[in-house]
Amino acid sequence: MVRGFFMMRFDYILIFLFFVFIFSCKNHKFKETDAKIITNKYASGFEINEIENGFIVKIKDFNKNNDSTLQSFLLTKVHQEKADKNVINIPVRKIVCLSTTHCAFISTLGEENTIKGIGGTNYVYDFKIRSLINRKEIQDVGYDNQLNLEKILSINPDVVFAFGIDNAGISSFQKLIDVGIPVVFVGDFKEKYPLGRTEWIKLFGCFFNKYQQAVHYFDSVENNYHNKINIIKLETQKPRVLVGLPWQGTWWVPGGDSFFAKFIKDAGGDYIFSDNSLNESIPKTIEEIFSQVKNVDIWLNPGPYNSKHSMLYADKRIQEFPAFSSSKIYNNNKRVNNFGGNDFWESGVVQPDRVLNDLIIIFSQNENIENDLYYYKLLE
Repeated sequence: MVRGFFMMRFDYILIFLFFVFIFSCKNHKFKETDAKIITNKYASGFEINEIENGFIVKIKDFNKNNDSTLQSFLLTKVHQEKADKNVINIPVRKIVCLSTTHCAFISTLGEENTIKGIGGTNYVYDFKIRSLINRKEIQDVGYDNQLNLEKILSINPDVVFAFGIDNAGISSFQKLIDVGIPVVFVGDFKEKYPLGRTEWIKLFGCFFNKYQQAVHYFDSVENNYHNKINIIKLETQKPRVLVGLPWQGTWWVPGGDSFFAKFIKDAGGDYIFSDNSLNESIPKTIEEIFSQVKNVDIWLNPGPYNSKHSMLYADKRIQEFPAFSSSKIYNNNKRVNNFGGNDFWESGVVQPDRVLNDLIIIFSQNENIENDLYYYKLLE
């Protein structure tokens, strides 16, 4: 009798706690006192708190320097009826991703079948995802100003992965948010370190309840990356490196504190615009570039072009650059599909060790290296 009384009381307590949990979710008051905060190694744009039966994930606001949170989501393994845009049942089953880098994270986790919509399907390189697109299992939902919100609504995804993390970016998705579709702003492109971009796979792993698998993958890539750095530390020669090409009269170069500048440094190169602490791209005139590109050994990433001659369509004046005739020019478009989708900007985010390996090979300046390159090719 006494035991029965306490069992009934225990059941009531469980019911009470369950409703407290639901109520707190609806009011976005996630209980974090029992959460285990997982420290990132390189990434600064997100935070993961592991809790019983799920995760609390936070997206940071890169536009502020006070570590402020832009978004918070409760990812729960305990299924709930769709009641709150900040509460997501995991694993997710239907998603929309608006960047090909999101596709790379998801494909790496083996969850490409959950993708039901992509912003710009033509630009996807991944053959598994392309197969789903060709079978009409994935819809093109447009991108930028042509984003088709109605089509996304018809898909009714569990989550939309978007980019452009600021208040203006959030407001453009307000219609989806208002009807309870969670929109997660992925800021991997804002990270300062190549491995920081890759570390976002841990965040994606939470949504598929594959966090440990994501950690295992990341640790393997990190290990490969550092092993390659340790090998080239013995090199004393540092080739001077130029990046980019003018577009509509402006030459945008990576900031000295950007992930690509760090790629160059880690691969043993001397980036000619490394003397600043900027993470974003820097606009330069062609005259400014011309005055600073003497003795350049390697020229990287000259836009969409496949030959030195075609580079002149961007600006004929570049043929006057000493680097145009004396340096070796390599472009990161060896893996491009028929629509112009470039795998460097897709799978490169989850394979920084492969990007680094390409750059190490290029900076070694050995002959007959074309077959050893994965993302890059020599322009003739």
